[in-house]
Amino acid sequence: MRVVVKMALGKKNITLILLILTLGKFTNAQPTHFTTSDYWKHQRKEVYFGVGATNFLGDLGGLNRIGTDYSPLDLEWVVTRPAGHIGFRYRLKPWICTKSNLQYGILKGDDALTNEPSRHYRNLKVRTHIIEFSQHLEFIIFNKEQFGKRYNIHGLKGMRNKNTLVYLISGFSVFGYIPQGPGDGGWTNLRPLNTEGQGLPGGPAPYKFINYGIPFGMGCKIGLDALWRLSFELTYTKTFTDYLDDVSSVYYDNAAIDAAYGSTSAYFADPSSGEFESWTHPGQMRGDSRQKDAYFFFNVSMIRNVTYKRSKKLKFQYRARY
Repeated sequence: MRVVVKMALGKKNITLILLILTLGKFTNAQPTHFTTSDYWKHQRKEVYFGVGATNFLGDLGGLNRIGTDYSPLDLEWVVTRPAGHIGFRYRLKPWICTKSNLQYGILKGDDALTNEPSRHYRNLKVRTHIIEFSQHLEFIIFNKEQFGKRYNIHGLKGMRNKNTLVYLISGFSVFGYIPQGPGDGGWTNLRPLNTEGQGLPGGPAPYKFINYGIPFGMGCKIGLDALWRLSFELTYTKTFTDYLDDVSSVYYDNAAIDAAYGSTSAYFADPSSGEFESWTHPGQMRGDSRQKDAYFFFNVSMIRNVTYKRSKKLKFQYRARY
């Protein structure tokens, strides 16, 4: 009698254990949202690098009309130039990251590209090297970060791992810039030439080659595997300078520039044909000093998660939880 009872209890225990294990597998097979647990910390530290493109809103070039302040409609797409960047991202909370970014690009403007009469006659052309360090905050507005089923159970359909983010960008940037103009011997640095009479009586003060800006933008990150992601970002940076293209205010007396700084300065101050001399007389408008310059970066980045190192043990552990 006792033997029969023990055997019955043993069968019940075995059945109960098998039931618990089965339920556990089905539970783990269900997708879990990344931000409802601590799994977002698996993406806490990331390094990234990539390439991009630049353009800017300044006084040169533009459409065949008077410039439109703050408007991307005034962009000349043909002067878009390449850029490169590296950086480090740290995730503070499930919905916010901070990012340190270093990037280099070339900005370009050319009055020959517009048929607006006064701009075209001005005949100024510039390329500007820019090196920017920025500290961004990324505010995540959409995320699809899930780890799916841990076990391949026959006949069970479950979610796959998801890792997609959409975020807004803002922050602060400091940059150095070198405007250059084309000459017979190649490109010439324009800042030392004082093309608007900087340092002369009644002229503006020399502008500095380091300035500041406030970036705004938007980005999207897409998961490639457990450790790599791909991102696309567009940022617009409003600066506190109007001299990214060496053009800001009014024409200075070109004879006085020639006498003080030489013929090269005088040429880059006014390279117009001279057909309409009154258009470039002292005090006539050379640029619009009421609006500061701005520039764009569009970046494509490869992102490497450095929270964990790739190893057999951690690779399995990461994939199981992600």
